[in-house]
Amino acid sequence: MNRYLIKNNIKLMYRSWGNILTFVIMPVILIFCLSSAFETLMSKYEETDMTAGYRIEGDGIKPEMIEAMTKAAEENDITLSEYPEGDPEELMHDNSLTGFIVFEGDSYTIYEDSSAKGKVLGYFVNAFYENASAAAMGVKRDAATLTVEHPEYKKSIDSKDYYGIVEIVYFGWCAIFAGAGILINEKKYKIRKRYQVANLTPVKEYLSKFIPIAVVASIGTLIAALLTVVLLGVHWGNPLLSILILVASVAAATAMGIMIYSITDSMVGTIIVTFTVVWILGFFGGAFETYIFSSHPMNVKLMTPIYHINRALTEISCMGRSDYAGSAVGYAGLIVVVSSIIAILFGQIRKRGRA
Repeated sequence: MNRYLIKNNIKLMYRSWGNILTFVIMPVILIFCLSSAFETLMSKYEETDMTAGYRIEGDGIKPEMIEAMTKAAEENDITLSEYPEGDPEELMHDNSLTGFIVFEGDSYTIYEDSSAKGKVLGYFVNAFYENASAAAMGVKRDAATLTVEHPEYKKSIDSKDYYGIVEIVYFGWCAIFAGAGILINEKKYKIRKRYQVANLTPVKEYLSKFIPIAVVASIGTLIAALLTVVLLGVHWGNPLLSILILVASVAAATAMGIMIYSITDSMVGTIIVTFTVVWILGFFGGAFETYIFSSHPMNVKLMTPIYHINRALTEISCMGRSDYAGSAVGYAGLIVVVSSIIAILFGQIRKRGRA
């Protein structure tokens, strides 16, 4: 019975072939646009040395903090020089500085040029302050040992590879759209009543939706990824590991989408809620602003499954490995389990309500 339902639901999905085609083509078009727009920002860092100035106004920052920041800056190929007087923008122009930092009490202002190196300086200062805040909240760490995360792959990543990966992931989280044919026809042809007559359990009913949507959406996502390789030359690093993470990501997205549909019992409501949730996850996960230079707090990023997946795939692309591969798959698996349980429970409640 379950095999028949799965096969039938796949046929229903292919009747709405336009949804599937859009699901495959749209990320490729978006990747082409974004990779071109941000080519300068994400250009390869063959020369990373930079010089920046700073000034201390007030007594909000301690000398040992400046010493720690200067040391951390040197480890990240940034030279910090103090300029007690002068207009920051004029000093940048006259001394060929990448940027200028003004420390005022407990806050700071960054003047940065329009180059990618200016963004690196902003990322460095923000990351340093995050570490400093962690130390102030009780982490046992000497001020002089404060360091800044400096991803190895940052020197070799470019806009084509970065957006070629993260946008595939982002659209993969809209997997429920590829399965719209099942959900729309389910109501149109009153298929639920047939399920009740056949005494189909909520688990089997759930699997009859989850499996075909996850399979078709995974195939569509992998085809889109293949197109990025053929048309744009995107590097995916370790293909087998990347495929595993992508499939796990799509499975999580499918489970989440079905869960939302089980709660709302409306395709329109599902689209609105799914788009909102995925947009938020993508915003903090680096789907729009490159997470390498993102100013979002690290603990917020780590709460987002898309961040783990994006970072794992990006590092695999550049280095062939990633410490985030395990957390990406594990996070996706947790979402599949939790979302499936909730969807099945709501399906059972709805079935009892109609009995």
